[in-house]
Amino acid sequence: MTALKNNVRQSGAYAGLITLLFVVVWTLATIFAKQVLAADNVSTTKHNLSANAVAYGITNYGEICVYCHTPHNGNTTAKPLWNKNLPAGPFTMYNNGWSSTVDETVDASPGGVSAACLGCHDGSIGLDTMVNRPGSSGWAAPTNALIANGASADYQPRLGTDMRNDHPVSITYRTVDITGFKAAPASAKLYSNKVECGSCHNPHEDTNATFLRISNAASALCLDCHNK
Repeated sequence: MTALKNNVRQSGAYAGLITLLFVVVWTLATIFAKQVLAADNVSTTKHNLSANAVAYGITNYGEICVYCHTPHNGNTTAKPLWNKNLPAGPFTMYNNGWSSTVDETVDASPGGVSAACLGCHDGSIGLDTMVNRPGSSGWAAPTNALIANGASADYQPRLGTDMRNDHPVSITYRTVDITGFKAAPASAKLYSNKVECGSCHNPHEDTNATFLRISNAASALCLDCHNK
């Protein structure tokens, strides 16, 4: 009888452990699934320009991606399949000519994904101005309205061409002889080993404020690169 009771107790313990493991795995899977689903959902963000066309004073083309991307005849100086011209500048860069604390190489002008972002955010090219408007004919002309300067309640940052008051972009991330930097960021994204606008911001997802790749609570995003 004692052996039977012990077996029952053990069976119950095993069942409880299995239940606990199932709950833990289910919880982790749910969290992971939510993170995966939240990775890119531009349709619910301010970058869905069709949904925000009235607020931004631009032409509503009834599409989401087309304001930045096109499947055909895109701008070959930018990618992927970029549907806007790149800003002409000239830009004043945050480099060692501006700050003696900059030891890394900074390009003479924003390049890559930063140049693409500045196609709207420098305030020189209209939000609905594009290389290849959708459809074969009959589409309304763009208003060429520029991004707001941040004075409105619906904040839209117009950075201009003076980049000295913004975090450096198109700057090489040092991986050797590092002083004050992590060997490699865990969450920030490097582009050809350079820090660009897209390093900290994901233009397709705004779960975190200002499209940040991770929350900057307790400076978490800053500390992803900076060793302070």
